[in-house]
Order: sequence, then C-alpha cells, then structure tokens
Amino acid sequence: MSFDKDNVNKLFTQFKDKYVTVDLRGNYQSEGKVIAIDNYLNLVLENENGLETIKGGNIIFISLKED
Repeated sequence: MSFDKDNVNKLFTQFKDKYVTVDLRGNYQSEGKVIAIDNYLNLVLENENGLETIKGGNIIFISLKED
C-alpha cells in the first residue's frame, strides 16, 4: 500500500482534538488533547500543565485514550 502526501496528512489529522498518550524516547510519556499535528508528527498537546510541544523525532508511539 502506498500513501501520497495528502493521505498521510489525513491519517495524522485523525488524532486532532482527541486525547492521546504519547510514548517518547528516554522512557518518557506524555498525555493530553492534540491541538495541532503536522506532517513530521510534531504535536502540540493541551494537558494539565498548559500547552506542550513535542518534536516528532522524539515520538515512539501514539495511542488514543479510551473515554
């Protein structure tokens, strides 16, 4: 299966306005609502500490949180 740029963007945008758990390099984890995401998987999360920016290169895994 091959993806063009537009399809990849659509796959990433499924996370927008959803609550996620993000596993990061260095055995770190972050949680929050996805405010923004780009084609490099850079994220802006809204959590109890305010807004958090996460570089896509540090992300190992993103999972949707169940309600």
